[in-house]
Amino acid sequence: MTTSLMTRMLGETTVIKHPSHPSKALLLGILSSVLLTACQGNDPSQTPVIEQIEEEILITAHQDLVSAGLGLAGLRGPKPQAMDALSPTPEELRAMAIHTHFTGLSAVNTADGLGGFVETDLPVVAGVEVMTWRAVADTGHRARALLQIPDQFNQDAPCLVVAPASGSRGVYGAAPLVSPWALPKGCAVVYSDKGAGTDYFDLASQTGVTLNGQRTGMGEAPLGFVPQTMDEPSTAVATAHAHSQINVEAHWGEITLDATQWALDYLSNEYPIENKDTIRVIAAGLSNGGHAVLKALEADQAGLIDAVVSVMPNITPPNTPHLYEYASMAALYQPCLLGDAGFAAELPFANPLLIGFGPMRCQSLAEAGLLDEATPQAALEALTAFGFDQDGLMFSASTVVLDVWRTILVNYASAYLKTPFDQMPCGYRFDASTASEAQKAAWWATGSGSPPGDGITLVDTQMATHPTDPHFAGLQCLYELMNHEALQASIAQTKASARWPHQIPVFVVHGQVDGLIPAAFSSRPYVAQAISNGMQVDYQEIEGAQHFDAFLNALVADPRWKPILPHGWAALDQAWDALDAANQ
Repeated sequence: MTTSLMTRMLGETTVIKHPSHPSKALLLGILSSVLLTACQGNDPSQTPVIEQIEEEILITAHQDLVSAGLGLAGLRGPKPQAMDALSPTPEELRAMAIHTHFTGLSAVNTADGLGGFVETDLPVVAGVEVMTWRAVADTGHRARALLQIPDQFNQDAPCLVVAPASGSRGVYGAAPLVSPWALPKGCAVVYSDKGAGTDYFDLASQTGVTLNGQRTGMGEAPLGFVPQTMDEPSTAVATAHAHSQINVEAHWGEITLDATQWALDYLSNEYPIENKDTIRVIAAGLSNGGHAVLKALEADQAGLIDAVVSVMPNITPPNTPHLYEYASMAALYQPCLLGDAGFAAELPFANPLLIGFGPMRCQSLAEAGLLDEATPQAALEALTAFGFDQDGLMFSASTVVLDVWRTILVNYASAYLKTPFDQMPCGYRFDASTASEAQKAAWWATGSGSPPGDGITLVDTQMATHPTDPHFAGLQCLYELMNHEALQASIAQTKASARWPHQIPVFVVHGQVDGLIPAAFSSRPYVAQAISNGMQVDYQEIEGAQHFDAFLNALVADPRWKPILPHGWAALDQAWDALDAANQ
């Protein structure tokens, strides 16, 4: 694949439907990258040449794999807009998706939020993207995989970074952590949405999401997610994480390993790599992605992974409270705690409305027999007895004001109980009756994978039962589900062992004041148990760092809080250096 050969073939636009060998499609994709660079300038709305392979693989050429041509200035600006809001192009959706994840996961507007990248700009790396669906074993469910191959992919010393998405996000959901670091090195990157993601199914229009991110009707093209049960058209929305009816979280480790194997096979088939075992593989993820890389490591009997970087992982080792359990406690008791004006005054995002509501929640808890007395001090004692420390409560105002706990519980309860979209637990449902057609067309790019948001509302049918504290009845119902046998069985399937079959460099990074996934419930006990199991792991807890770097865009005047993403890049540097040292 020499430059001279590519130059001779410029000017041809080719659509391949049934190529005789996938490598021809990859070659033409790289040729298209040169053509795009020469002819399209730096406009991310331009549609690239797309080669369609019959096995549901899309190969697209891009002049900027990292930020879709947006650069730091574009990421700091408003979301990119489609020329036709009702029918955005795949390239426009891609730019929207990358903007969504960078602005949702990084402090792009702060001086230190993007580390040294801020001083110049995000790197621009041309290359190709290979998108496919991978079957989740024995389930009939699908996970998206996306392989980015930079034009300067180092065939002599090949490397691959494996990046499962954060949260329930779409397939680009780990891009802020890995793409600025890996792609300029000449490493390929393989992303996975972990079988969750933003392939929402809209019951009103009976439409889902095709491989290129566009929305279309059933039967018109293969769709990423279609719910198992189908009612007549309604205003409901079904999502893969909440409504796949398979507890997809239990498969995150194997999905990550599968994406790794697929990428290794693809690279070794397309490039003159004599032995794919020589490809250096680093698995990196944050939050739920950090969970996925650790679970992949624990299951990696074949030794595919050479190093792991896990940032603020939502990981639960044995004998440790699970996210659903501590989220249930936080959802009920933290609003009462915030009624203590002296305590709340020190917290980011605290406000008089939260403080004023506190006594009402305290009273609700007391009347339900969940507090001995209706005071913030009693709520603090309950939270502390459960295992929350002061660090884990520092950002409790933000999680309460943004209704984060209820969002988590509704989505995860449905996932763990394997309920269809029209039978979600505790009378909840997702409704899109107020969503515009433009919002629906962009869901794949702008959604979080965990409604509400983007025109989707969370309907709570129990709100009228408790007029002074309308969310309480539903939250109490979700709290009581902790004792549900089926839910506990699903939780058990997601827990980690804190041991892995091969000793490799492992780096875990967590924020000291993480209020969503407190270190006390995740990284600290996981690392402690891993070490007691004889595992080798480097653990760093970052003072002043919490779970959402994006919060720092609104806290720039408060020097107490630090971004965690640069520490993820530093851990990737450490992993790289450790592998270099091991190969000397």
